[in-house]
Amino acid sequence: MKLKHLSLCLLLASATASAELIQHTDQIAEVRFNGSSYELGRHVGTVAKDQIIDAIDRFDSTLNVMLPGLNTKGISKGFKTKSVFEKLEKSSPDAADYIRGLSESLQRSPELLLSVAMSDEAILESQAQGGMGFLQAEHDPNAPAKCTVMAKTDQKGHAWGAANFDYMGVNYTGLIVLKHTDENGQTRVIQTWAGLIPYGGIAKGGQMVLMNTNASDGTAREKDGGAIITNDSTPSMYLSWEAYNIQQPSDIVKMVKKHKNYSAYFSYTVADGNSEVVNVENGYKNAVRTSTAPWKAHANHSIYQQDSFVDDKFAAHSLARQAAADKFMANDDISMGDAQDFLGSKPLWKGRGKMMGTVTSTYFDWTPAKTTMYIQTDKAGRGAPVVIINNTPVRN
Repeated sequence: MKLKHLSLCLLLASATASAELIQHTDQIAEVRFNGSSYELGRHVGTVAKDQIIDAIDRFDSTLNVMLPGLNTKGISKGFKTKSVFEKLEKSSPDAADYIRGLSESLQRSPELLLSVAMSDEAILESQAQGGMGFLQAEHDPNAPAKCTVMAKTDQKGHAWGAANFDYMGVNYTGLIVLKHTDENGQTRVIQTWAGLIPYGGIAKGGQMVLMNTNASDGTAREKDGGAIITNDSTPSMYLSWEAYNIQQPSDIVKMVKKHKNYSAYFSYTVADGNSEVVNVENGYKNAVRTSTAPWKAHANHSIYQQDSFVDDKFAAHSLARQAAADKFMANDDISMGDAQDFLGSKPLWKGRGKMMGTVTSTYFDWTPAKTTMYIQTDKAGRGAPVVIINNTPVRN
């Protein structure tokens, strides 16, 4: 989408709303908005309409490669039949309000938007129908790029974190960071792809929120023949959205425990400079696994149990990435440059392949005054171009 067109959309939409859109690079845009979640959705759908619709089309093309004939339209029909949006309305009215506003401005159904927002379910649906998926044993282990995250706190007023978001090549462009101050003056910052797939950011309480797919639990369910979405499922969009509404690190565990039968499995690592780093996994068969420590690292398998199918090749070498992250985090003095270099090195860095690769590498810095993200795309490491976004409030 051309910058001139973005500016025109912003001018028209800002006449009645406190909002701003900044196109930092040809890959990353930032929406700054003050208002309700519903209004945020309507605004994002207005100023980034072309980007989002183009992203949905490109996502469709990727699904068709994974399984010929698979597309968001078909998945959204399944979501409609299984009342996924209605389930989201019950579990997270706030997330539903955002999706509703986005749906109205884009003139696309909530189910269609959720078919992209809940991308893990879409990929697992491909597997269930006999197509290619990130978790399939016969899939090239080098292709299904996954994420690695880590965070450390001194519990004396400073914390830092680092995260690689590894996903599909289609995700390299169309990144939209939502910087949202709500009606109560609380600000959250959510990294998204196309305003639809949240994958990390800053919670309303100021904590850094680092997430990744818990592939081992998805594989366990697949091996048991379990259904992805059932009549009593909680849509994973609940987790993906509510994680940024927490006020303190321990709230992330309460959030996970609030519902059961999640349609996808994630790991969340949450940190600030006041308390120990919290990690929590929502697992298969309603498992909730959690721990705290001065530092935590997480790749794409459970760090609390050993599954027989998790071998050296599993989930793009998750074991190797976990071992490397644990070794790195054990160092006493780690600078931002050190962390950025680590994110940009093997085995964490997945390159920029046509189908899969590292989408963003983000360094987080927490101080009592603010939390700041330093986002890199084409290359990660000290000196590489960076987009800087913090959680200072968006003013009326």
